[in-house]
Amino acid sequence: MDKISSNGDEVYILKNFLSNKDCDKYFKMIDDIGYQPEPVPWPERAVDITKDPIVDKVTKYINERFNFNLVVEQAETQNHHVNSSSPLHIHDHEVRKHIVYNSLIYLNDNFDGGHFLTKNGIKIKPEKGMLTFFNGQKIHHGVEKVLKNDRKTIIFWWRSSPNCDTIKSNKEKDVKK
Repeated sequence: MDKISSNGDEVYILKNFLSNKDCDKYFKMIDDIGYQPEPVPWPERAVDITKDPIVDKVTKYINERFNFNLVVEQAETQNHHVNSSSPLHIHDHEVRKHIVYNSLIYLNDNFDGGHFLTKNGIKIKPEKGMLTFFNGQKIHHGVEKVLKNDRKTIIFWWRSSPNCDTIKSNKEKDVKK
């Protein structure tokens, strides 16, 4: 897993975590929305898949990779449709205040726009099958406006255990931005 750093922000990425075949399977589970003049409300473009086997696969990988004991609070498929975006934010609101980390798996990359952004300068062009991992309570993050074709992902909301305050690993390769 590579680490991208910029002015204190850290996002870990692993390309090709999910195969094209598996990406296509989950991609087809998400309704196409296309262009909308206003963003479609979250409940209409996200579907809970917390009980899906992909959750076990990602949980095992993240916990082994970082020597954590994280638990997925929720996993959802989501569609950032054409003309939607997400402003920079952190997960400090009441509903998700116990969520520390987030992961995304990108299910397609045939869209324009839709880059993952952080406040301190990280900009990631999603790639099909890529897994990301970051601290959603500390890193202000968002999504650039999607300009062409829907951007489909699986998002994971991780609860922390007491030994997960920081990422400690000698295995990552730093990628400077």
